[in-house]
Amino acid sequence: MNEKNNIVHDDEEFIRGMMQEARMKAPENLKYRIMHQIETENALKPQQTPVRLSERKVLKDFVGIFGLMYAVLAALIGGAYLLKGKEFALSSGFLWTVILVAFVFSFFWLMTRVDERLSDRRKEKHIPSK
Repeated sequence: MNEKNNIVHDDEEFIRGMMQEARMKAPENLKYRIMHQIETENALKPQQTPVRLSERKVLKDFVGIFGLMYAVLAALIGGAYLLKGKEFALSSGFLWTVILVAFVFSFFWLMTRVDERLSDRRKEKHIPSK
């Protein structure tokens, strides 16, 4: 039994030795070449300047508020045209209503901008300088 263990053990060592001899050794400067390749790829990639969050928020608010305003105006004008006719839709009283709706939505957009500006200033005061 002991002989079988020795033979199996010798065979395992022989196989291990063969595998270690067959294993390829990495060149000395492999790490340098890999890092150089990564740096080269990063240098060749087009650099994108990130858009600030506040700029994205301004556009999102603008599209949302004024998109809703145009939907309300379209419904208002369409309803007035269908119910009262062309003359009412072109009358000065109705045009003042359209201007009032546009003013209310514009004022609402202005208030969102003022609120955003004030909250940014509050955040800047509470964040310590680096």
